Parts: sequence; C-alpha cells; structure tokens
Amino acid sequence: MSIEAQKEASRRLYVEVFGAGNFDADDEILAADCVSHAADAPPRVGTAGIKQQAALLRTAIPDLTSTLEDQVAEGDRVVSRWLGSGTHTGPLQLPTGTVPPTGAKIAFGEIRIDRFENGRIVESWFIPDRLSLWQQLGLVPRP
Repeated sequence: MSIEAQKEASRRLYVEVFGAGNFDADDEILAADCVSHAADAPPRVGTAGIKQQAALLRTAIPDLTSTLEDQVAEGDRVVSRWLGSGTHTGPLQLPTGTVPPTGAKIAFGEIRIDRFENGRIVESWFIPDRLSLWQQLGLVPRP
C-alpha cells in the first residue's frame, strides 16, 4: 500500500466514521484485531472501541464534522491532526456520568498515529484534547 493510500485510509476514518457516521467504513479501514492505545487507558483490541467512540460523539454532537488539519506519513505510519466540531444537542456519556445537552458550539482536536499492515490500520496511538472539550461543556473551569 502506498503512503498516499495509507494517508487516505486514515483520513477516511475521521471523515466517514466520525464525521458522517458511517460505522461500517471502519471495517474496511481497520484490521479486525487492531490495537488502540489511549494515553489514559489500557490498550483495546478490535474495532468495537472505535465504533463505540464514534457513536458516543455522534449521539452527543449529531452535527459533528471532522476536518483533517495536518497529515504526515513515512513508512508504515501516518500521523494526523484533526478537528471535530458541532453543537452539543444530545447526551454525552462519560465514565463519570451523563452530561446533558448544553446547546454549546464546540470544537476539539486530536492527534493520532496509525500503523499499517496489509492495507489496514493495525495499531493506533491517539491523544484527544479532552480538556478543551470539557471546558466548552462547562465541566472544567476555563482559566
């Protein structure tokens, strides 16, 4: 798979799955046994975590759009910086409980590194800007 094809697959994950809510597209992009590494949780194996995260965000922010801001690739890795934005009009399920709709316009970023094998993402590392999101939702005070 060419570097350009890898970049396109990473882009599709944000635009199609998160932005458009096409959860089936992740089965074309991710290996069934892919490993996702979050900064604050143990690794998760499989595609269920991505589908769950996309559904959670799209429930809370039905008009969610995702915009690819930057992308760099080398070898079997693609690094992407994307921005999600929309209006918080649905309940947001967090580990600490449900955040009721605020009607707030929100925007948050994420940086993600995807590793490819055989044309699919097999491993990812991601760091979402949760602090910015929580501040916009009124969960954490702004400085």
